Amino acid sequence: MDVQRKLRPRAKRVGAYLAIVVFLTMFIPTPYTIQAPGPTFDTLEQVEAEGTTHDMVEIDGAETYPTKGRLDLTTISVSGPPTSSSLVLEVLFHALQPYPAITPAELLYPPETTGDEVRNQNAEAMVDSQSWAVAAALEHLDKDYMQRLFALDFTEDSPARGILEPNDEIVSVNGTEITGHGQLVNTIQDAQGEPVEMTIRRNGAEQTHTIPVAQGEDGTYQVGVFLDSEFEFPIDVDIFLEDVGGPSAGLMFTLALIDRMTEESVADGRHIAGTGTIDPDGTVGPIGGIQQKVTAAASEGASIFLAPELNCEEITHVPGGMTVYSVDTLDTAIEILDAPEGEMNYPTCS
Repeated sequence: MDVQRKLRPRAKRVGAYLAIVVFLTMFIPTPYTIQAPGPTFDTLEQVEAEGTTHDMVEIDGAETYPTKGRLDLTTISVSGPPTSSSLVLEVLFHALQPYPAITPAELLYPPETTGDEVRNQNAEAMVDSQSWAVAAALEHLDKDYMQRLFALDFTEDSPARGILEPNDEIVSVNGTEITGHGQLVNTIQDAQGEPVEMTIRRNGAEQTHTIPVAQGEDGTYQVGVFLDSEFEFPIDVDIFLEDVGGPSAGLMFTLALIDRMTEESVADGRHIAGTGTIDPDGTVGPIGGIQQKVTAAASEGASIFLAPELNCEEITHVPGGMTVYSVDTLDTAIEILDAPEGEMNYPTCS
C-alpha cells in the first residue's frame, strides 16, 4: 500500500505534464494554409471612403442609372504561411468543418516566398482586375477603348526567349488581332502545339516572328511570356474597396458597371453573388476557394451564384435555396441573368 500511495501522486504529475504539453501543442504554428468563407461585398452599394459617401463602383464620364438588387463579390479568409500563421488548434477546428480547405503552403507558393510578396501580388492583381473589368464592360456595351499587350518577361524555359524582347507589343497571332489576354491564350491553344506566327511592334516598327509552342504540365500550350497591358478608357472608374486582394472580383465588377451604365438593371431586384476573373474579351477564368465562396454567399442570402465553368467540379455542395450557374464568358452570365424566371435553362454546378 505504501508503494501504491507513492506512485499515485507521480502518475498525477505525469498526467498533468502531458495535459500541459498537449495544450501547448495546440498553439504551435503549422505549415498549412487554411481557406475559410470570407465576407461578401455588394458592388452596387454605397460606402464611406475618404470622409464621404461613394458608390462602391463610381463612374465618371458616362450616364448612369438607378440600380435595384445586389451583386455580391465573394471572398475567402486565408490564414497560414507565408502571410500569417496557422496553429494546430485552428487546423483541427477547420478540419472538423463541413467543407474544409487545408493545404500545405509549399503547394501554393514557391519556396522562400514572403508575406509581403504575396500581399503585393494580390494588390496588383486587384488593380489589374479592375482595369480588365472596365474593358470587359465597355466591350460588352460596344464602347471604344484602347488596349495594348506587351511582353514583360519570360519564363526560364520560354520558347519565345531570344526571339521576343521586353516591351514588344503583341499585335496579332496567326493573323488574329489580339485584344486581350484570354484571346491570346485561346489563339495559342487553337494552334494545337504548332509554332505560331506572331506579329509584334518593336520601337514603332512591326515585325513577324515564328514562335515555338511548348506544352505545360497542365496540358495547355504556352509561349512562356509574362504580359503587361495598358488601357485608355473614355470613362473614369473608381472602385472603393479596401483590404481585398486578388483578381477574382473581376466578373462582379464588370456586372456592376454594366448595371449602372444601362437603363435595365442586371440584378433586377435579386440577390446575386459570384466570382471569377475577367478578361477584356469577356472570358471568365477560374479562381481559388470556390466552395468557401459559395458558402459565404449562401449565408448572406444570395439565391443565384455565378461560378467559373472551370471551377464547377470543385463545388461539392450547393446550399438549399441557391442555384449555382456555370459561366464561361460575360455574355453567358448576362444571358443567364436576363432570362425570364422559370426559363433559366443553363448549365449548373450541382
